[in-house]
Parts: sequence; structure tokens; C-alpha cells
Amino acid sequence: MFAREGNVVIAKFDGGEIIQNLKELMSKLNGKAAVILNGVGQLEHVIIGYFDGNDYVKKEVKEEAELISLQGNIGMDGNDYIIHAHVTLGLKNHSIVGGHLIKGNVKVVNEIAVYLLESTEIKRVRKGNLMEMFISSQQSKE
Repeated sequence: MFAREGNVVIAKFDGGEIIQNLKELMSKLNGKAAVILNGVGQLEHVIIGYFDGNDYVKKEVKEEAELISLQGNIGMDGNDYIIHAHVTLGLKNHSIVGGHLIKGNVKVVNEIAVYLLESTEIKRVRKGNLMEMFISSQQSKE
């Protein structure tokens, strides 16, 4: 379920995998690029990463976790959406973990706000273990 007001889209997901949900939302909106403004809710079976300069050091969060914050952007690699998102997760003992979101299943609900970009494109090109970002805009050529 989602609603749109101008370029802001508010989405509610009550199942599925968070990255796939965002890809499907972008496809339904026929969007090419977006900024993930925020996300809250709960996740389970989460994998986060820390980029050490060469590769992602992955950590599995084995318990259900509160999705305290989700931020990032959505771009394209050919016809595939690339979600570059970072999360902050709250654990049962009230500690916090965070990092690059690699995957996570919706537990209960995710409420996510994105801002669709119209004249700016975000393209991702694989460079080793990274998906390097390239930005172009019809309005600004800096």
C-alpha cells in the first residue's frame, strides 16, 4: 500500500523482504531514482554490512529488531534497481546496531518514505565489490 503527494511517497509493507519491496515500489511508480527519506517498523533475519575499504564485513542480526531509521538512495544499474540504504536497528536489550542494509524481512510492518527524483538520475556501475554512484541532472551540470 502506498500514497503519493507530489514527489513524496509513503509506503506501508506488512510482509516481504525490504530491498525487494522497495524495488517493486519503484517499478509500480515507474521511478528511475529516489532518496529514501526515512523508514521505521520492525525487521527480522537482517544482514547488515560494514565496508572495510575492500569488501563488506557482514553481520547477521539473529533477533527481531526495531527499524529505528532507514536512509539512502535508489538508482539503476541497467534495468535493475540498486538500493543503497543504511539502517539503525534497536535490539531487545535496547542496544543499537547499524550499517549498510544487505537484507531483512518485514516483521509486523515497515513504514517508508521516499522522494522521487525527476530530473536527476542515479546510476550504479560495479567497480570491484562496490556499486559506484554516478549522478546526472538536467538542471545542474556540476
